[in-house]
Amino acid sequence: MQNLAPIILFVYNRPNHTKRTVEALLLNNLANESELFIFSDASKDEQAKFNVDLVRTYITGIKGFKSVKIINRDTNYGLAKSIVEGVSEIIKIYGRVIVLEDDLVTHPQFLEFINKALDLYKESKEVFSITGYSHLNHSKVKSINKAYFIKLTSTWSWATWADRWDFFNEDIKESIILDKDIKLRKSFNYDNSYDFYKMLKNRTGGKVKSWGIVWYWNVFIKNGLTLYPSETLVDHIGLDGSGQNSKNYLIEMRKIKLNQYDFTYPIDIFEIEKDRIKVANTLKRRKMNTIVKILNSKIKNLLNFRYT
Repeated sequence: MQNLAPIILFVYNRPNHTKRTVEALLLNNLANESELFIFSDASKDEQAKFNVDLVRTYITGIKGFKSVKIINRDTNYGLAKSIVEGVSEIIKIYGRVIVLEDDLVTHPQFLEFINKALDLYKESKEVFSITGYSHLNHSKVKSINKAYFIKLTSTWSWATWADRWDFFNEDIKESIILDKDIKLRKSFNYDNSYDFYKMLKNRTGGKVKSWGIVWYWNVFIKNGLTLYPSETLVDHIGLDGSGQNSKNYLIEMRKIKLNQYDFTYPIDIFEIEKDRIKVANTLKRRKMNTIVKILNSKIKNLLNFRYT
């Protein structure tokens, strides 16, 4: 496979997560042909410094890729600034990138799926990104493992091209149109399956620094698509409370099935309504499961308080 995209890995203070992420990536078929760029953020306080140092010691010994370049930040950037500046720096040189954070364990065919899609859809300007995560499981329904397009970005592994990343703009003042346009707000909330609007308002209000919701908004207003695999090629291991922006996102994600896949990529580039409905229903179920878990936890804590 020619013109492989460089892999960008963002790490901070989770040595065990980082090790698992890298070890899984090394099992990928195209790892030894891929360039790896690691952006290591500096500690924000003395408490984080010990683990940051452990991470930096570990990443200096990484081998098995075509090349490994480490960029150690001297000051603490935070996740949003790290990703935006890191992606912008590398994509300007290579024209395409694959992006991972330090808590994503990938299937051995992850790089194969992503790189082929980057080649297939590079001239399809309506396709803004590709992810290795999947909300659906088409292989249970069909004999082929067909990928699908939806109008929803993903931060759980993603890839894009320089000309699409050019649309990333942190000035999102125009999102105020969502305040009055109920129909548009419903669409942005993916048929009211998840409150992305609230996330965006929190971002504009300075309550969170999420880059992901900004990217989603940038893609949404361009009516952009993201390609998802038929079955997930990524396991998110950071929902243990150690990650940033994951505290209340208690998703019980399916473990990666280590099958050998013969990927089928869609020729028609649009969101199929049935897939949209299925994804929306999946997000609604997860939201309900989260609410139930939070309520159960509060009830349990209340009972423990009363009887101790």
